[in-house]
Amino acid sequence: MRFAWLLLALSACTPRTAVIFDSDFDSDCDDAGALAMLHALADLGEAEIVATMASTKNPDSPRAIDAINTWYGRPDVPIGAPKGKGANRASKYAGELAKRFPNDVGDPPDAARLYRKLLLERADASVVVVTVGYHTNLADLLRLPAEDGMPSGREVAERKVRLWACMGGNFVGHPAKDDLKLGNVNFVTDKESAHYAVRNWPGPITFVGREIGSVPSGLRAGERLAGLPESNPVRLAYALYFGGTPKDRHVADQTAVLFAVRGRTRYWDAEQVGYLDLQPDMTFQWRYDRNPGQAYLLKRAPSNDRVVERVIEDLMLRPPNSSRN
Repeated sequence: MRFAWLLLALSACTPRTAVIFDSDFDSDCDDAGALAMLHALADLGEAEIVATMASTKNPDSPRAIDAINTWYGRPDVPIGAPKGKGANRASKYAGELAKRFPNDVGDPPDAARLYRKLLLERADASVVVVTVGYHTNLADLLRLPAEDGMPSGREVAERKVRLWACMGGNFVGHPAKDDLKLGNVNFVTDKESAHYAVRNWPGPITFVGREIGSVPSGLRAGERLAGLPESNPVRLAYALYFGGTPKDRHVADQTAVLFAVRGRTRYWDAEQVGYLDLQPDMTFQWRYDRNPGQAYLLKRAPSNDRVVERVIEDLMLRPPNSSRN
């Protein structure tokens, strides 16, 4: 009995992972599943949601993000969006989420400056940034000059961000390379920003490749959302994406969130030597001539795919700790 009490006490003292979630929230429904997971992990005491950024110019995306934040009982989570150049892709679900669920984000502030403001409020090396969309906001952050008594965006990122968990890329072969035959939406949609952010990021990066949770991983989740009430916005996002009924979809963005909060030790291995030599056309090769603190996830052998799928889907389906629904 004393041992059980001690475990509970130690668990209560485990620090939460402070996370900034940066998502396009337009092209695919797994963004909604990933945000639902992050709220579930926050409800479990494992994560603190510092901000939820939109990396797209689609005006419905920040409103849809706010709708999900509000439904999970966190209506005041800061939301930013790019104010300069950026992608603006149509969405099958963001507009309807914004219409059907309460949200009040209005015109969101510039994401790069919001990043700097929020990071400056944090202890050094204390925040994990997880990108499950385009790299527009991080490139804009790195370009911010020192101004108004604040340091440059690059300096803030170097001091305050412990890790960038980046969903994107196809790490095929050894040395790994990507010729884009498998696709790579998060990199190619805003190529210039991806190239600048990856090549200039001043701290550690771990890449969560598409082979971990998308093509050709085979991992899928989402069909069980059909059993939830229609008042659930994540259920609606998947239903709209598939034209009526939630179905299984890849879990690319969800794997990135799971890694960002819980780390790799429970689920994956990693290549931790070398770096991503990203080219302007978004092809790349993993090189070993220097070691700047980058890594990419590797599947475990023997496969634990079904375990990872179940963990992800259970978190997606977890109801809010308190809700009016």
